[in-house]
Amino acid sequence: MPSLTLLTPTGGRPQAWALCQRWMAAQDYAGPVRWLIVDDGEAEQPVTFDRDGWRLEIIRPEPRWQPGQNTQARNLLAGLAQVEPDSRLLIIEDDDHYAPDWLSTASAALSAGELIGETRARYYNLTTRYWREHGNEHHASLCATGVSGPALRMLHDCCLLPTRFIDLTLWRNYRGRRQLLSGHRVTGMKGLPGRAGIGIGHAQDFVRGSRPDPQGAVLRGWIGGDAEAYLA
Repeated sequence: MPSLTLLTPTGGRPQAWALCQRWMAAQDYAGPVRWLIVDDGEAEQPVTFDRDGWRLEIIRPEPRWQPGQNTQARNLLAGLAQVEPDSRLLIIEDDDHYAPDWLSTASAALSAGELIGETRARYYNLTTRYWREHGNEHHASLCATGVSGPALRMLHDCCLLPTRFIDLTLWRNYRGRRQLLSGHRVTGMKGLPGRAGIGIGHAQDFVRGSRPDPQGAVLRGWIGGDAEAYLA
């Protein structure tokens, strides 16, 4: 089975990071994995992950993140600097939920496309208990995007541009082989404790145009028993 490289920017989100490690431990992908973790928080995130065939590398860029800063592009570039040109790379965001078959599904897609991702992104804000399913059918959120070859190089170039929306820039400009997936294996989880994110799901007005889920029934329908880790 071919190898995968994962890249996760993180920092200042111990609860989200602990759950991210849990979802990666549950992946059914059986091939070798190199996991690059770029942590720019003042205090280092606790790493408890240990799985045969997985190699973790921690990158601690400086200066450390300060409140109000957006260091996403800087941190992605710090990780990409360690990625081999022939790598098959998946972005794994620390505060999102990944179904156990995400890595195996994405790996198979990367055998047919250089830019792959999941459509119709689902976001769930745990603070407000509001959810939204987006209508994106021609691009994927960064948390559900994979790249190889020329798309890997373009991801690097997009991180150098003055844009907050690296995913949109990448998908709008890449002209090579692409594959868009359905299935909702990735769920954008917003509102966990710690450092706030920059996406629309974190915005104060997310409830506008979204739907309520006060008892958590929608989230349970989306991700099954894993929902209890968020709703408890």
